[in-house]
Amino acid sequence: MPGDSWRKYLPPRLRERIEVNTYLMRRLLAHVASELPPGSRVLDAGAGEGRFKPLFAHTRYIGVDLAVGDATWDYSGLDAINTLDRLCFADASFDAVVFTQVMEHLPEPGAVVGELARVLRPGGLLILVAPQSWHEHQIPYDFYRYTSYGIRYLLEKHGLQVTQMRALGGYFWYLSFQLQQLPYWTFSRNRGALGLPAAVRLPLKAATVALFEVALPLLLFELDRLDRVREATLGHFCVARKPAPPPASNRPPDR
Repeated sequence: MPGDSWRKYLPPRLRERIEVNTYLMRRLLAHVASELPPGSRVLDAGAGEGRFKPLFAHTRYIGVDLAVGDATWDYSGLDAINTLDRLCFADASFDAVVFTQVMEHLPEPGAVVGELARVLRPGGLLILVAPQSWHEHQIPYDFYRYTSYGIRYLLEKHGLQVTQMRALGGYFWYLSFQLQQLPYWTFSRNRGALGLPAAVRLPLKAATVALFEVALPLLLFELDRLDRVREATLGHFCVARKPAPPPASNRPPDR
């Protein structure tokens, strides 16, 4: 979130529990990445700045993006600038495709899912993360939000078999993420709207940050285990496999 550079000074164990929007996603993604054999061909579709590239250091990683999502990002590390609905790769080129927090930015997500399925080899994995509850971002390239059922429908429609579907937290992580934005919307986005002198506004902002961005999120992180249903979630982590074709029959043709 904007203005949260102070978080880098927190102990890592505290910081990761505050950043619930990435906490579980990074762990699940790291686990799947570690199970890929060395030398696997991996496509990061919508790679942005390549923040997940280190997880795939043991593979042949290729990062692709259209490079229009965020004007402040550095896209110089991309291997290719390419639209995702018309990839410049041959059929069955990759052992895995990483597709994280991209699908909401696509006006025609079904066309892209079909293209990702095309470049996957039989038996290959699509690793997908998509938001269910999120504010508008990377405007105007922000189009949809996804339930687990919507994700499953799109993947299965294009011949992929869902093998894992995980909610990225429950209601309490969702609430934590919303509360952490309160200082930004109160003090930064509406700067001066409170009409308070700096001598009052700055201490009030510091206290609000401490409460809503540190204390309450740490409590809500632990309380999230109480939500067993997880219908109110930040998003979903999904792994799908491209099925291998059925083996050719050796039976002689009928006469």
